[in-house]
Amino acid sequence: MLRSKYGNNYTPPAATGIFADVPMTYWAVNWIEQLFHEGTTNGCAVSPLEYCPENNVTRSEMAIFLLRSKYGSGYASTPATAIFMDVPTTYWAAGWINQLAAEGITTGCGSGDYCPENPVTRAQMAAFLVRGFNLP
Repeated sequence: MLRSKYGNNYTPPAATGIFADVPMTYWAVNWIEQLFHEGTTNGCAVSPLEYCPENNVTRSEMAIFLLRSKYGSGYASTPATAIFMDVPTTYWAAGWINQLAAEGITTGCGSGDYCPENPVTRAQMAAFLVRGFNLP
């Protein structure tokens, strides 16, 4: 997401070690901390602050990451409407998912569903980034 936003030559600043579960030797520590500093993610736990770097990201979580990365940490989701059959308006990420659909970033996972709790594949993430950041 950071390279989609800032260009393919972007390199994040050096990490300081804010996450209890991301050692300074972890291969993506600089990238993870920059996503946190930009407000793209809050991590997975607060006391202690953890990121859970080996956990999968769901399609719901990805919707939030992508929109916060694109619009900034102050971005708030839109009011939820019933767009996908498996995302009720009361679902915690419904507004975020709806915004992805409104912007043409997603059409769901098929048959009128979004599959909000499914993990995001690398192929899906590539498509989301290209559409979300209007990459060539």
